[in-house]
Amino acid sequence: MAQLFGSAFATADTADVTESELMQVATTLARQYDAGYTAKDPAGVAALYAADGVLVSPAGPIVRGREALTAYYTKRFASGAKGHSIKVLEVHVQGNGGYGLAEFSVTAPRANGELREEHGRIVSVYQHDPEGWHLRLVIPSIPESEK
Repeated sequence: MAQLFGSAFATADTADVTESELMQVATTLARQYDAGYTAKDPAGVAALYAADGVLVSPAGPIVRGREALTAYYTKRFASGAKGHSIKVLEVHVQGNGGYGLAEFSVTAPRANGELREEHGRIVSVYQHDPEGWHLRLVIPSIPESEK
């Protein structure tokens, strides 16, 4: 999933990437993330991250690296999480990538196991590496009123 997208931009010099191009990158990664969530594909979602990518989970744990991310998403999908949707709001080029702000919704289990729809925000750091574009850091947040 990420390989097809990554190779399309792998030859781009990130010093020349515009915010418009980074928006395309961010939007494509968001769509791939949502598709992986729908397919309940933990390895596919983890592959969207850089090899040493980090997720700061809204539930608390800091998850580092694709192996740990695969395990995290395996548990997440087994819990019943589904229906993930990301809307990228803005991006900004910086260094060998950039960062972006997005809104998301997901159906996720509460502590008692009951599923409910949650809405929140995401800060993402995008990195261009030899394999293409990846998520370097993802920090979702859910307002207290949603928890």
